[in-house]
Amino acid sequence: MSELITLPAWLDAGAVSPAPTLLGALPGLARAQSLNPLQRLQRLQESGLAECGFAGEPLYQAWRQFLRGHGNSVLVVDAAGLDPRSRGTAAVLDGAPWRLAEGLLIAAGLRDTSKIELLLPAELTGREAGLLNAIDTIRARGFLAGRRIRVEVRRDCLPSPWGEGHAIDGARLIHSPETWCRVALLFAEQGEVNNDAALLTLLRGLNQRGLIELNRSDMLRRLIYDWGGGVEVEGRDAVLLFDNGMGGFLPLSEADMSCHPLTFAAAGIAPAPSSLMVLAEGVCLVEQTRRALYRYWQLAENESQPIRSLLARAARLVADITVGRGEPRHLVELDQLALELATQGLAAAWPLGSALRYFRGQWETHIRRESCPEKLCLERRAAPCHSTCPANIDIPSFMAHIGYGDYDKAIEVITRDNPLPLTCGLVCPAPCESACVRGGSNGAVFIRPMKAKAAEVCLSAGGYPRPALAPPTGKRIGIVGSGPAGLTAAYYLRILGHDVQIFESQKLAGGMLRYGIPAYRLPPELLDREIEQITALGIPIHTSAKVDSLDSMRKGYDAVFLGLGTQMSRFIPIEGVHQPIVLGGIDFLRNVRGGEDVQVGPRVVVIGGGNVAIDVALTALRQGAKHVDMVCLEKRREMPASHHEIETAAAEGVAMYPGWGPVRIEEDGKVIFHHCDRVFDETGRFNPKFDAERLLNLEGDQVILAVGQGTDLTSIDGSGLEVTRGFIVTDPRTLMTKVPGVFAGGDVAHGPRTAVEAIRSGKIAAHSIDTWLRGEPLGEQIGKPVRRADVTPLRVLAHERSYMHRAEMPEKTVEERLGFGSYVKIEQGLTDAMARNEASRCLRCDVCIGCGLCQLACSEMGVEALRMADTTAGRLAYFDFTRPMDLCIGCGACAQVCPTGAIRIEDEAGVRRTVITGTVVREQPLLRCTQCGAATQTRAHRLFVSSHLAAQMNDHMAAHLERELCPTCARQQVNRSWLTGKSEIAAL
Repeated sequence: MSELITLPAWLDAGAVSPAPTLLGALPGLARAQSLNPLQRLQRLQESGLAECGFAGEPLYQAWRQFLRGHGNSVLVVDAAGLDPRSRGTAAVLDGAPWRLAEGLLIAAGLRDTSKIELLLPAELTGREAGLLNAIDTIRARGFLAGRRIRVEVRRDCLPSPWGEGHAIDGARLIHSPETWCRVALLFAEQGEVNNDAALLTLLRGLNQRGLIELNRSDMLRRLIYDWGGGVEVEGRDAVLLFDNGMGGFLPLSEADMSCHPLTFAAAGIAPAPSSLMVLAEGVCLVEQTRRALYRYWQLAENESQPIRSLLARAARLVADITVGRGEPRHLVELDQLALELATQGLAAAWPLGSALRYFRGQWETHIRRESCPEKLCLERRAAPCHSTCPANIDIPSFMAHIGYGDYDKAIEVITRDNPLPLTCGLVCPAPCESACVRGGSNGAVFIRPMKAKAAEVCLSAGGYPRPALAPPTGKRIGIVGSGPAGLTAAYYLRILGHDVQIFESQKLAGGMLRYGIPAYRLPPELLDREIEQITALGIPIHTSAKVDSLDSMRKGYDAVFLGLGTQMSRFIPIEGVHQPIVLGGIDFLRNVRGGEDVQVGPRVVVIGGGNVAIDVALTALRQGAKHVDMVCLEKRREMPASHHEIETAAAEGVAMYPGWGPVRIEEDGKVIFHHCDRVFDETGRFNPKFDAERLLNLEGDQVILAVGQGTDLTSIDGSGLEVTRGFIVTDPRTLMTKVPGVFAGGDVAHGPRTAVEAIRSGKIAAHSIDTWLRGEPLGEQIGKPVRRADVTPLRVLAHERSYMHRAEMPEKTVEERLGFGSYVKIEQGLTDAMARNEASRCLRCDVCIGCGLCQLACSEMGVEALRMADTTAGRLAYFDFTRPMDLCIGCGACAQVCPTGAIRIEDEAGVRRTVITGTVVREQPLLRCTQCGAATQTRAHRLFVSSHLAAQMNDHMAAHLERELCPTCARQQVNRSWLTGKSEIAAL
């Protein structure tokens, strides 16, 4: 892929302040001033100049309507395009502000317009300066001939949901920035001006990307292969996306057409798109259409209710199909809606109509619930936290159990996927919290310490709930290594009924959990108690038992699992690295945790930017160092260490030098660094680039390298196992090595990673060993998130659910925890109240899947009581549970369309409650039928129906509503009135 930016001459140098005369500076305006308004209109008509954006309609139509308008007039520069990645608008605002101003002034002469509006989206903030400066300079040079021109900048504007850009009443003349520039070029008549050209941004999927000026008479296929250099994706039926899908979709096989707006319009796509992207064959066009329609519904926030309802209905029907509830009638209705959207002039017709037209097969397979090409639809996806957790813990379920105060059940849920909840609750980097959708509101749910809380409560009460063991299989499995991978594999193999034995070369079990993680994070007594929960199942751990030969071990066991870990430090090849003052980070931590009298300092230099480097730095402060410098290649925001760990190190006084690479270590302890300009190259490979002119000199009594880890593989010499770059090669799915019956997992297989990733590896290996021993294939669900419980959402008040903030972890102060040999635990854990509050903050994404059907149904009704927020997880979520308190009418439409039961209508004791994942968002008394006494509906709902049906109601319907009959009684009375030939209602 190469970058291609070919700017036309008028754009490339357009920002330069032009000549001091009107004709030299603004030739188009100078010539236009010699023409009256009708002559200007005629010039525009003769040129055939069309809009560069919107529906690509001829400018003549909009200008004629504007000229005929009455009252105050406004010229509008609409810079808010459908695809924010399009570069054309930014290029015009930056490169041609004089041409832009000139085009506006030419139009201002039609009706002596004095006001200009610039609609600026958030991504173009600051780009208004060029136009404002140009207008000021034009005014200062006297080119306005006394006319007053005022520019109003409206920021954070959104694109319009309409396909056309001009106002119906003729009071506002709306064009894109590029169109205004082309008006100036037309009237300037300088050289050859192509009135059939437009800017287009080529994006992902093309071999050459960037901004080009295309000729609309060119063929689309030629544009793709000449300008774009061809497609970089495979498959004949690659998909063309115009304006990121907002402008519609087209198969590559249909690209034999011109780029003229009329041709594109006939093809059912945006007539004048601003960007083109190509996706590989097999992209789900149903999901792409759902996203586009939902975006258009969002953009129509301020449109009339009929328009909102129309867009909501289209988006809801497509969303219905994506969740597996589509029926043939959906396609029939969507075909009709596509036509209606086009008739109304709404741009949403482009994605819906083109997707239905060219990709009908995908829609039909979705309707039959057969398949989704991207596996995005038809299946209920796990919560983001659940799917992001390497161990696939069912986080929402165990959090809910904690909210109910049931810690035993919480641990039961956790240990179905992770037998070390206390350990992970203390040391896990918590990728689940990074995925938590609440992070986009008022802080992610504090998931990590919730595991530790549940574990500590259960351990204090006697231990974890004991899992049921399968009947003995008679099979024996030997496990080498008692780190997180080995312990996990042993735990699940024992549950599956196998006889398991663990062999550990060190004096105590735990592997890197014991010897690689400092006690201030994971106290050894807590680790011991958690390991006891595993050995209590009948799993002996033989310590100080190094396995010298894999072949001899294989003879005594039906299968072997190697969880050797990465217990050795790696050194980087720089001058002076083998001096006595240079220590390996893992060796240093192991020696300290092993009880050796290790003293360092008073000055220590730590090289590395990960969590191990942080552990080394803070351990050095507890082993005699008075000052610790920490240096790494990465910039501060790129450091692989977790943000919390970095903050902890800074709080304890560690001086950090991000962005430096070591060059040599001198005998006196001086370390020389070069500045690191970048760590990875353009392809993402580790390829640091240094600036040898920028130097950093640091001095230390010890230099500790925390830049990598390796493993001792002498026990597998001659075993036939394949080793690459110091790690055992395994099948990526089954974790079996090339030797049948020998499996490997954790750091020894995938390299040094986190404890929870080793736990995942051990769990997969256990199931893989079990199925191999039984002669069965490994199940497809192994390694994927599985819902472990169905826990009723907690009852939480709407205000609390919306605004409760993340808990702050109680910690020992720096003064309380620092000191030689002081390894007091830093985190003091959450209180019961804090744990309950965190559980209440959970949005229950396992129940509410974020499909948005509820708010679309509410909008389609015209109520607009529900609003979900977009999240970085690519799904919707409720952040504000208070909005429905004033707007919900209790109609129940949201509950009817919810595919998971996340929204419920509860009628009890004459009160209707609307409940969203456990939170009551509205309580309303129910009216009672005046005839049978049954609860009917809320007054708000009855008033809503009355107001919306007022024009359609006959006397019978009006009487039923006035008398507040329930539907059953109303139907009975209508039926009787038909039989008797008179209205009982009227008689009454």
